[in-house]
Amino acid sequence: MTAQYDPETILAGLADEDWPTIGFSRGTAADPAGTLRALVSADNENVREEALGSFWGAMRARVPAYRATVQVIPYLARACAAGIHQETLLELLHSVAGGEDQPRNDQDELTAAVAAQVPLLLPLLAHDDEDIRRRLIRIVLLSGRSRESAEAIRARWAEESDPALRSALLSACRIADPDIAAEIGAGELGPDRDPEIRLVAALNLVRDGASWTDELEAAATAWALRGSEIEQVERWFDTDSGDWKDTDPDDESFELLLQLLADRGELPVAIRLLDAVLAAEGPGAGTRGRRALAAIEPLCAEFRTAPAQLAPRLASLVTYQDLVVAGTAIGQLRRLGEEGRPAADALLTHASGERVAEAEDKSDAEDADEVADNALGALVDLGDPRALPLLARDLPHRKEALETAVGTSPWSRHDKPSVPFNPQLLDAARDLIRNPDRRNYGAPRYLCTLLASWGPQAAPALPELYSLLTKERQHAPGAVAAVAVGTEAAAEAEERLRAAAEGASVYDRMPTVEALHHLTGDTAQLVEAVRPGLDDILYSKRAAVGRAGRLGPAGEPLLPRLRELLVREEGERVGWDPRDCLSAASAVLAIAGESVADELIPVISQGLESRDAQTRASAARLAALLGADAAPLAERIAPLLESVATFLPAARALLAIPGAVGPEGVVDPEELTEALLVIVDSARHPETALDLLRDLGGGSLPAAAADRLRESLTAERRPPLRGFDLHRIRTDQQRTAALRAALGE
Repeated sequence: MTAQYDPETILAGLADEDWPTIGFSRGTAADPAGTLRALVSADNENVREEALGSFWGAMRARVPAYRATVQVIPYLARACAAGIHQETLLELLHSVAGGEDQPRNDQDELTAAVAAQVPLLLPLLAHDDEDIRRRLIRIVLLSGRSRESAEAIRARWAEESDPALRSALLSACRIADPDIAAEIGAGELGPDRDPEIRLVAALNLVRDGASWTDELEAAATAWALRGSEIEQVERWFDTDSGDWKDTDPDDESFELLLQLLADRGELPVAIRLLDAVLAAEGPGAGTRGRRALAAIEPLCAEFRTAPAQLAPRLASLVTYQDLVVAGTAIGQLRRLGEEGRPAADALLTHASGERVAEAEDKSDAEDADEVADNALGALVDLGDPRALPLLARDLPHRKEALETAVGTSPWSRHDKPSVPFNPQLLDAARDLIRNPDRRNYGAPRYLCTLLASWGPQAAPALPELYSLLTKERQHAPGAVAAVAVGTEAAAEAEERLRAAAEGASVYDRMPTVEALHHLTGDTAQLVEAVRPGLDDILYSKRAAVGRAGRLGPAGEPLLPRLRELLVREEGERVGWDPRDCLSAASAVLAIAGESVADELIPVISQGLESRDAQTRASAARLAALLGADAAPLAERIAPLLESVATFLPAARALLAIPGAVGPEGVVDPEELTEALLVIVDSARHPETALDLLRDLGGGSLPAAAADRLRESLTAERRPPLRGFDLHRIRTDQQRTAALRAALGE
């Protein structure tokens, strides 16, 4: 069961290692060779534990990365196989291979390094300790194809008596060798077998191409009808979806089965299985709910017709007594955007606070209140008329709902305030500003944004906004101006703003004077407020440059200093960087117009050389504003088309330069068209790519491009995901709306 190695065998080759600059110096792991010797050779158990603890902290770190991890792994695997701290070492190796606490940039290399040691560890499948076997199986699950691992699992299958481990073994075999997994699974479908194993067996057979049958359907749902609750594990980070999960990371069989069925065109079968699970009664509701949610999420994300069918199922999950299930269902509904509307009544049961009132203790009440806040946020996002009275009633405790209302929540469909004027909410906002002791979060800035969005309708709140002028200097002045402009209160508001500007710091004075400019049209005072900002500390200087550009020609007195900011100061290593120089250049262009193009070309040129993609994109955007004057840069802009991060600004710049796109230019029109079609399917906001396609077509979409876009529009599957996108569904909904508008459909 456990191979016996002496220290020399475990540490063979250690003296020949060329250790990198470690990049992580906490504890003894800064000396990997010495720490390995202590782990393997020390007679003192405390020394061994200290060495192991040092590796544990270093190897699991994401930032800063421990660069010796890959070289250390073989020695730790040998130590584990020899019986040294086996359970802990297996857990560490699994953690490294799986990228727990979020993966590192070199995650593929780490996973491969652990997988290469699996053959050495396979004898531990026969270990007497169930935890040792379980931890090894979890490593095999991460290790990819391996005939050797699959054969070891086949050899162990008849001997393994623990049902949970048998289920995990079958899942691991599916990863290692699907053919062997299907052979084993074919004999595990019967009603006399463990329900969890029947589920995994059904999955393996479907993966092997088996047609769907009543026998497979019975095997796939037996676990739900058994009525037992599987203990919930701590939340974990799924590196594939980029999300936190509430199901066991080894407990993905039901989710994977439904994905496979949908992938091969059997989405109705997948939904039928979900319905069978959700219809089951008795104990185990939490497990059924969590597994159903885990399956629903990828179906909605991948298939365009799924949300409309699954929103009612999510609505039923929102009503679960298990708040983890209910809260997760609410989160998934928020990703559906408008297609989550069928669940509005279910959301109301939480948003109304019913579950908070029913809570048996303070902890349960806090959990229920958090779910209520998210449910109300979902209703606000849907524009449900029942939401605003509830937000007004519970405003002191509804941070997420308020952030959704003003467009700052990451869940919000809008990036600005979207709620109509509501007298009850106005009264609640005023009351909350007057009574800061009732606030349990940073409400004032959000309330300023909300009141500003209502304009003069919020005039009764001016006294409360005045009280914030010296407390929320970056937010309250703009709100005062937006509410008072054009009203009888404008004169008093001007007086209050001028008083607030006196004695304010350079940074805080700018938004106050900018509010005065909005209220009175006085440009001279704003110029004088911005001028010292251009010489202030970094964040103040950046804010001043943006305001200078917004002044347009009226900012002419600021040009001398802005021209100085076109270049970094001599010897400056941090602070004013090339992107800041580009911001200054944009301000100069906004003030002086195209006559200064020659001055800006060197700034753009410097930006195009930056290693930072966002800086290169900013340079391309400025080049697009220059148009023909940027012609000398065309050949240097063209390489930016090779990166998604810089493609659209570069394409816009090249199309703005006469002749840059064409037979004699730096880019072929057909190649650019093809690339733009790809970007339409991958960009967060495809409208820009569609506009550029129209520019390429002389004002209308090229016929071939229009045909491709129609195909994309009618596809059942969403475009492939590039990186994690919390709003993948809503992004695709916006994409399809933009495509319909562009195609006139």
